[in-house]
Amino acid sequence: MEVLEGVETELEMEFDTPEDAEIILKSIEPEIRTSPSDRASVSVHLAGSTIRIKVDAEDATSLRASLNSYLRWTKLSYEILELKKYIKTK
Repeated sequence: MEVLEGVETELEMEFDTPEDAEIILKSIEPEIRTSPSDRASVSVHLAGSTIRIKVDAEDATSLRASLNSYLRWTKLSYEILELKKYIKTK
């Protein structure tokens, strides 16, 4: 069985507005500064309403773990933002 080493991937997530993307980026910044793994490095960039997350990992396992973490944190931040918008309209 061959094990992948030195893997990387990049995600792009587009949000409704640049403001939404900035709010979500700010909400995950603490996680970016204190990376959960020494086996993966993550960089995040904001371009308008798009957040780009690039993960460089030593192996497929740490790539998957990092992706899962950042996707989960981003999803949670998005859901909280949407809930806040919904509550404002009530």
